[in-house]
Amino acid sequence: MLAAVGEAPAEVRAAVVVVHWGSRNNTLACLRSVGESTLRPSPLVVVDNGTGTLTPENVTSAAPHAILLSLPENLGFGGGTNVGIRRALAEGANYVLLLNNDALLAPGCLAALVRVARRGSRIAAVGAKVLAMRQPNMLWMAYGRLTYRAALVQLVGQGEIDEQQFNEVCEVDFVGGCSMLMTREAIEEVGLLDDRFFAYHEDLDWCTTARRRGFRILYAPDAEIAHQGEGSLGENGEANAARYLSARNAVLFAKKHATLREWLRLSLTVGFSLPRAYLRGWQNGDTGTVRLLALGYRDGLLGRDVPYRLLGLR
Repeated sequence: MLAAVGEAPAEVRAAVVVVHWGSRNNTLACLRSVGESTLRPSPLVVVDNGTGTLTPENVTSAAPHAILLSLPENLGFGGGTNVGIRRALAEGANYVLLLNNDALLAPGCLAALVRVARRGSRIAAVGAKVLAMRQPNMLWMAYGRLTYRAALVQLVGQGEIDEQQFNEVCEVDFVGGCSMLMTREAIEEVGLLDDRFFAYHEDLDWCTTARRRGFRILYAPDAEIAHQGEGSLGENGEANAARYLSARNAVLFAKKHATLREWLRLSLTVGFSLPRAYLRGWQNGDTGTVRLLALGYRDGLLGRDVPYRLLGLR
């Protein structure tokens, strides 16, 4: 049995990795919520992803036992998270929770995730129920489903009032990287996140690779977080880097994993959706979003790197 409060049993070392980019206030609030966890992180690793805005004093005031790693530039969610995962494993963690800096961890979340991760063999990752920060009774997502339509995925439950309709542990296509507990066994066999994605769909990619290696991805409804969503990029409005990255990375993902039929489905739905999105933008006097989507799809197909400076990411 897991200890309800305080130190984890000797055989359980569950780390938490938080990557800082964007609002410092969001990150510090996130760290304070981790500090209230009934299962103490072993360790809590905070990665300043090239912002230089987090000081040891900031972090210590919010989470006295946290380890702060400061990077010289923004490596993206994937690259920054990988730095944190490596440190967590070096510290002896056998589970690593990835937690977005614009999320708040419920006190019992980490313990609930670990309980499900210990249910059986070949479990790669366990995801929490994600509630909307601005409306806590509404789901931001329960778990993810791979569709190969224009958005590539469906966030199951998104926008629904939480009435316990997603209240059973179940095996799923993927769980969101905003609150994904990874097992050491799977990390050592599957590897780290693919940092070519920079941000968006790297969680889907990792879960898909793990499943193809015979691992299971589980959803744990008793584990909960509250998530703002696009906390690092959404403040720039609808036409922000997230649009470009989600489009580019959908193509990058398909190049790694899709069958010919899946490629056809993705291509057809993107082909239908882009003109409609452009027409809506033209009518509203704002075509910036669809331009970013088109640029992302193009760069994904051509295998181009992210234009970091253009998107304000470095």
